[in-house]
Amino acid sequence: MKLSRRTPEPAAAVVEAEPADATTKGRPTPKRRDRAGVRGPVTAPKTRKEAYARQKQQTRAAREARKTPAVDMTVAQRRAALKAGDPAVLGKRDQGSTRKLARDYVDSRRLASNYFLVLFLLLIASAAIHAPILQLITLALAVGFIGEWYLMGKRIRRIALERFSETQGGNMTIGFYAGSRAYLPRRWRLPAPQVSLGDEI
Repeated sequence: MKLSRRTPEPAAAVVEAEPADATTKGRPTPKRRDRAGVRGPVTAPKTRKEAYARQKQQTRAAREARKTPAVDMTVAQRRAALKAGDPAVLGKRDQGSTRKLARDYVDSRRLASNYFLVLFLLLIASAAIHAPILQLITLALAVGFIGEWYLMGKRIRRIALERFSETQGGNMTIGFYAGSRAYLPRRWRLPAPQVSLGDEI
């Protein structure tokens, strides 16, 4: 019995691409790498001068990214914003909820540190007349002021922990910040006081 060879089946017909919808571009979607464009190779700087130039360029770009509307203020506008306590113009030293709390704490109380400038007069007088007793009084007052600053820092830090669950620094750090504000006359303080004497904070 003679077996006949099986004829191969005809190749499957190529399915014609469906016509593009009227809403499409009528062309294939480009690949992601084609859309992203060709990236240039990232090379390390070869010389110190090139590295310095690149670092300078990056610093300038970072500074531009950090710019705020406060940069475009006039001197008068900036001072008014600083007096009002606008966070956009505050220095790094004055920023943060703990520092705001410290300013309000000092501005709402009468403290011994309000008379700290008298210490300088005593120092000048003791140097002029060479009075040992006056020097001892000056030293005792200085120690007293520092003690008050420490106690202020401790109280402010405790309140900050209760309200914000965090603080900016330890007792002495906060205390020195509060003390450096307390000895200034009220009208000289910047940011300007936002609370009155006797207010609860």
